[in-house]
This record gives sequence, structure tokens and C-alpha cells, in this order.
Amino acid sequence: MERDWRLSGVQMDKDEGKDEGKGKGKDKDEGKDKGKDTDRDKDKDSRLKDSAPAGCSALSSPAPQQELELELGLGLGLGRELEQELELGLGQKLEQELAREPQLEQELELELEQEQEPQRELELVLIRHGHTQWNKERRYLGSTDLPLLPEARQQLSALSDQPVLGGEFWRVYCSDLRRCRETLEAMAPHLEQQAVYDPRLRELDFGAWEGCNYEQLKDNGHYRSWIDHPQLVTPPEGESWEQFEARVDDFWAQQEQELEYTSINGGMPWLETSEPRVVPPAAVPPVADSPVPISSVIVPPAPDSRVPIPFAAIPLVPDSSPNPPPPRVLIVTHGGIIRLLLARLTKGVTFYTAAAPAPGEVTVLKLRKDEGAWRMIPREV
Repeated sequence: MERDWRLSGVQMDKDEGKDEGKGKGKDKDEGKDKGKDTDRDKDKDSRLKDSAPAGCSALSSPAPQQELELELGLGLGLGRELEQELELGLGQKLEQELAREPQLEQELELELEQEQEPQRELELVLIRHGHTQWNKERRYLGSTDLPLLPEARQQLSALSDQPVLGGEFWRVYCSDLRRCRETLEAMAPHLEQQAVYDPRLRELDFGAWEGCNYEQLKDNGHYRSWIDHPQLVTPPEGESWEQFEARVDDFWAQQEQELEYTSINGGMPWLETSEPRVVPPAAVPPVADSPVPISSVIVPPAPDSRVPIPFAAIPLVPDSSPNPPPPRVLIVTHGGIIRLLLARLTKGVTFYTAAAPAPGEVTVLKLRKDEGAWRMIPREV
């Protein structure tokens, strides 16, 4: 037993020696592994140094570096998207502004014109011709050239001393039909040589209905349609509403041009020899069921009714006074023309609501040009 123990002890020492040898081998292997790890770390550090940007340390942890680069990349991407959206928005806004630029220029030019345009006023004196035989009998009287009744001439002569007819007139216009010429002669004889006799100031041409009264026409379907819709229906052989309005508007547009030109140049001498333009009536075929043939009662116009009387144009000389009087225009014409002018110059008034003056009545309109249109100046209360 004792021997065995010794042998066992020797054997244990041998085994321990072996184990120590093994341990030393392991230590050597671990040293080798550590050396390998150290070499790998050196190689990795070397690679990091080579790949690291200038000014950055390769010894920092790689994970935070990658996260930072990812965040920076996302931030740069979002920044580019925002920049593109901003550029797109600015481009669209610029296109809109460029598209609006002509409109803005027009608005600015209009504002400048309105600011620079001097305020203009005009006094318009309208006279309706006196009574004729057909007026007395309540017959349709348009282009038919009838004279005044003798008693009507006397009544009009008694009105010649009205203050509104005194003083100077910048323009005097008169229908070329006889009843208007005689009205001007009776009421304002001192203005005859200045007058321009203009066919555009004639009454509406009633065609085949001239000389008829309501009782004669009331059962005529065409006539009743004309009464209800005069702008759509034309009297047989008469003048359409469109032609009637066109010649009156043409006359008024010429007055505006003359006033504009005269205000700038101080006179229009070329008007002394100019002849008024003639707007002929419409050629409308007659209606077969026209109840009353009246061609035998229509009086033809006077041979010289279309010849204008030359006049000396009165220059519109600028007045040096603080409040110069506006230029004055006299028009002797017919009831329909006056109603249409009232509708054109009075806000809220139509041809049908405008009141026709009585024969020989004088109507005075004080006008002011506001925003490119002539309007009546409200009366002061």
C-alpha cells in the first residue's frame, strides 16, 4: 500500500508535469493567438487610418460613425427634396407673376390714364320739335317731312327769350327734317348759321306705318309684335332698332371725339366744311297683311333737307378762371332721339322708362365724364 502510494504520488507528479506542460503549451498558444489578434488589430487600425477622412480619428467606435453618416445622408436627402420643392414653388410663383405681368401693366396704365385725364364736363341742351298736323292727330311720324303748325310756330317764338337759350354754344346740331329746322328758327334764330343739320338725328323710320294711328294698326299681328318687342321686330319698309341705335351712337361718339380733340388743340376748323354722314334706313320687304296702304299720304322730304348749312366752328378756348363754365351743346331733334340719349347718359334709365319731353320743351343735362363714360351730374339739394 505504501509503495502504491508512492508510485501514485510519482505518477501524479508526472501527470502534473504533463499538465503544467500542457498549460505552458496553452499559454504559448494563447500568446500566439494574442499576437495574431494584435496583428489583426494593427491591420484594422491601419486600414481605418487609410480610409478615415482628414481630421477624423480612426480609433473611434465604427458603429457611431456609421450611424452619424446615415443620419447625415438622410438629412442631406431631405434637404435636397425640400430644396427641389422650394425651387418648384418659386418657379410656379414666378410663372404666375409673369403671366399676370401684362394684366398688371394694363391696370397700371389705366390708373395712370385716369389720374392724368382732366375732369371734363358738358352742358347738353335738348329741344323737341313743335307740333305738326300728324302729332295733333296722334299718327306715327318718323321720316316723313312735315312742317310745323302755324300756331306751333307762334308758341315756339314766345319761348325764344329763355335764359337757357342765351349765351354761346360750342356746337349746335339739328335734325335735317323740316319740323326741327323750323323749331330752331323759331326758338333760337341767332344760332341758325352755326347749326349743323344732321340726318343721324332723325326720328325712327316707321316705314309703311308712317301716318297711321293705333286704331288702324291694333289688329295687325306684326304691329302688335313690334309694340311688344321693338328691338326684335322691324316695321315693314322701316328702320330696324339696331340701325336706329347705331346712328345715334355714331353721332354721340363723334361729339366725344370732337370734344377730346378740341380740348387738346383748341379748335377744329376742318368741321366748317365737313358734311354729316348719312345712315340710310333698312330695306325691309313690306308685310302682305298691312291693313292700311298709306303711301299716298306720306309727304316726300324737302329737296334740300340733306344739305348741311356751313358754320363757323367756335374754338374751345381754355378759360383762365378758377371754375370755367363747361362747353355747351344744343340739339334740336325728335322725341325718340331724346329718349335714347337720356337712356345712354342717365344711370338706371332705359329707352322705355325715359320720359319723352313735350313738343317745344327744353331739357338741360349737365354731364361729367367719369371713368370713360358721360354721366349726369346729380343735382344739388
